[in-house]
Amino acid sequence: MPSMLEKYTVELRERDPATVDTLFLDNSDDGQIGGINDQLTNLAMLSMVKCGLTTLSGFPHLPALTYLDLSDNQLGDAAGFDVLVKNAPELERLTLNNNKLSLDNLRQLKMLPKLSELELTSNPALGLLAEYRDKVFDMIPSLKILDGCDVEGVEVEEDFAGEGDGAEGEESGEDSEGEDGPGLSYLNKSQFSDDETDDYVPEENGEARGTKRSASEEAGDDEPEAKKAAEE
Repeated sequence: MPSMLEKYTVELRERDPATVDTLFLDNSDDGQIGGINDQLTNLAMLSMVKCGLTTLSGFPHLPALTYLDLSDNQLGDAAGFDVLVKNAPELERLTLNNNKLSLDNLRQLKMLPKLSELELTSNPALGLLAEYRDKVFDMIPSLKILDGCDVEGVEVEEDFAGEGDGAEGEESGEDSEGEDGPGLSYLNKSQFSDDETDDYVPEENGEARGTKRSASEEAGDDEPEAKKAAEE
């Protein structure tokens, strides 16, 4: 696997670092942070998954960073989360799944003023800690979501772009009835001619009542009367 510096070089693709807002440096094999620097002034999302990291030493100043994913590393007693407090003050979401963290390792995170969402699944020491969720929420005052659930343990769905499209679609559907043509109810009525709709009554017990009769049927009804007059 390439080093993080090599991954960074490939991912940057000769772009100006100041224009980069998302960066994936996953699956590097040197076990240390490299390549990323203070020039990434607009970087909002950084992923360093499965990089063998045991420490965050060398983490640069990233003033716009709001989401950091450090899953599947070896972070534990030497993690050094204080560097995030200093260099990523806008951090809101931090993913630390599948590391080697204890509750004591996380205490520095309470100094991140905007940290609202934290993922800590598959950290064995935390899984064995009684009431660990309550302890983490108490320790980090700004925290609102832990492992996908709020403080009450209710699962929180992630927000997706275009979440309100359904409502807008319903409104546009109502508007389109007037713009694009008649609605379904009108089309249903239009299956009947003007004459038929005058006397149409819904069916009851499988038989139609009051259906307008054809001219031949009316002539048939008149035939007995004509025959009777002739006999007289």
